[in-house]
Amino acid sequence: MTFPHELLRSGFPYHLTLGQRRVTTNPMDIGFGKERIYVLTRSGLGNGVRVIDWEDENHGIFGEGLFSWPSGLLVDDDENLYVSDEAKHQVVIMDKDGNHIDSWGEQGSDDGQLNRPSGMTFDNNGNILLSDTMNNRVQRFSKSGEFLQSFGEQGTQEGQFNMPWGLTVDNDGDIYVADWKNDRIQKFTENGIFVSSLGSSGSEKGQLLRPTSVDVDSHGDIYVADWQNDRVQLFNKDFKYIQSFHGNASLSASGKKYILANQVTLRLRAMGDFEKTQRLNAPLMVRVDDQFRLFILDFANHRIQIYKKDAVELSEQEIAPEMRNPILLTT
Repeated sequence: MTFPHELLRSGFPYHLTLGQRRVTTNPMDIGFGKERIYVLTRSGLGNGVRVIDWEDENHGIFGEGLFSWPSGLLVDDDENLYVSDEAKHQVVIMDKDGNHIDSWGEQGSDDGQLNRPSGMTFDNNGNILLSDTMNNRVQRFSKSGEFLQSFGEQGTQEGQFNMPWGLTVDNDGDIYVADWKNDRIQKFTENGIFVSSLGSSGSEKGQLLRPTSVDVDSHGDIYVADWQNDRVQLFNKDFKYIQSFHGNASLSASGKKYILANQVTLRLRAMGDFEKTQRLNAPLMVRVDDQFRLFILDFANHRIQIYKKDAVELSEQEIAPEMRNPILLTT
């Protein structure tokens, strides 16, 4: 797929908040069905997949008692759910009603074995790419768990990993991996050959501190959950820094309903720093859909913050060539 030559970036306004404490407590990952939204949660209040809708109504929880320490979630076209479990070193499969279909994986370091698996994504053929975190590699499996490929090893050099976490695949099949302890994003071909990397350790623009997730939209824009910097950063297809998201949350519909029913909570909110309530706190996962909605799993705030991109695609004939000393004028 060819990306647009350039974009007129009009903005990336805040769109919506979903979830609340006691429902989407400590959200780890998110997936989408035809009408449902599936949110993987991991906490002392229970491990499982919370089912909500776009009106922020709670439709229950799947997988209670099935997981020990769940990390990643995928939803396929049939609305089957795939959950990686770090503690059990396996992937658990449920149907759209929460029935347990199958589990696969075992602990070890041989091909096809796992050691604390975390992030997952589908490749463009419908297979599962999985971050085999403590084995410092990425493995590819069929949906039923047949081992297909492995790449990566422990280290700091290009193509090596130190506890990889979230990962994604772009429309061309290239693979992007959040190389957690190396504070960078690495890009590979669909065959696992290293291409380039983005980021270095720090808190300045373009730097990263324990990135946990990455996603890429159909413009080639790259979104990174910069976990310990409490922000999400946006880079363009050429790895140039564009902007950061620090949080603009309003109350979700369910959160508003809960707070209005609790006088003490109402008073505490009235006395608090309102700006602080909007900000991200340990954002763990980013997902972008085909409508250019950016979903940020605001882990420590127990909610999902959603932004929506506003941009116009430009051809090479519609914009001047790059300038040596550009000065941006706003209009």
